[in-house]
Amino acid sequence: MVHSTKLIVKKIVMFLVLAVLLVGCSGTNSSSGTGDSSSKSGDKIKVGLQAPMTGDNAQYGQDMKNGVELAFKKINSEGGINGKKLELVVGDDKATPSEAVAVVNKMIMNDGVKAIIGGYNSSPTLAAQEVSGSSKVLHLNMGASPDLSKTGNKYLFRVILTGSVYVPAVMKYMAEEKKVKKIAALFENTDYGITMYDAAKESTKDLGVEFIATEKYNPGDKNFSAQLSKIKNLNPDAVMVVGLYNEVALIEQQARQAGLDVQFFSPDDSMYSEQLITLGGDSVENHIFASMIDLNDDSEEMKEFKALAEENNVPAQANTAIAFDAAMALAKALEDGSGDAEKARDALANIEYQGITGPIKFDKNGDRSNTPMIMQVQKGSFTVIKESE
Repeated sequence: MVHSTKLIVKKIVMFLVLAVLLVGCSGTNSSSGTGDSSSKSGDKIKVGLQAPMTGDNAQYGQDMKNGVELAFKKINSEGGINGKKLELVVGDDKATPSEAVAVVNKMIMNDGVKAIIGGYNSSPTLAAQEVSGSSKVLHLNMGASPDLSKTGNKYLFRVILTGSVYVPAVMKYMAEEKKVKKIAALFENTDYGITMYDAAKESTKDLGVEFIATEKYNPGDKNFSAQLSKIKNLNPDAVMVVGLYNEVALIEQQARQAGLDVQFFSPDDSMYSEQLITLGGDSVENHIFASMIDLNDDSEEMKEFKALAEENNVPAQANTAIAFDAAMALAKALEDGSGDAEKARDALANIEYQGITGPIKFDKNGDRSNTPMIMQVQKGSFTVIKESE
């Protein structure tokens, strides 16, 4: 199924690249950040943001935009990159592969961006990276799918941890600490959901844990009663839900209403947002997930980030912090590259940068290599219940 999904994405990409190039990229919905995107002056370095700015995933895009803008304000106030100011060009990928291809084409061909941050969702990122890769443009993304490690695109880097890191950590915790034996899976029917489930199933082979149900839903769904009814009848010890916070909140509310009162958990921190608690209320209490960041951390980096966020009236969300780190790491690579694209790529590939999300360095596939912590919703707050190793 994953193979067929990837094949469809590739066909969409090939068709759209040809179509967008023929029309000169004039039909996209990309919008510029501050400044004149058509400026030919040499005193700016343009960086694109590929993110969902409208639709059900818009909050994630806004969080990312906030993080990049905070980083750019800090960098520009300190003199920019080798004397040049950073300028953000925003492209709304609407969380779809077709729009992702269109906006990345426009940002590269029309706006002249030197690098791209995003996307947030895996399928759009898989599509868009083929465009940025063939153009030799640096691309730092927040997609979770393990397939992003297999593209062979040396210009693609991932600033979050991969499913291959997140999943074994949380599955081991559930097996050893929570003593679960029977798990039901409920995941979104996308590259992200499918590959995370596959990774979870693979990682439980030596843990004595069995998946007794495999239920799916489509992003944007509001009613999960059919899937939850099937799961309840199987009497699992826990339910692994793979999705974004808005749907996770709805799923757990409907589960409680249906009398499905078991431990819910997720393999990664896609739901690490105050909005999960605002939307889900008591229903999301005790939800467990693996995370790469603790916003209550007392480090100097976190204190500086929070102060900057407060000064600019920006919520200090997890995705904002990750995007901030991505922008700061990218800026360091651009500075070390001194305007040369290949040198900047090599600088990013070999970077060692201490961010608010921990140390940033990349393996041969362009993936982060630090380990996650385990977190839980406790009394309406996010609490670390197991430190990273």
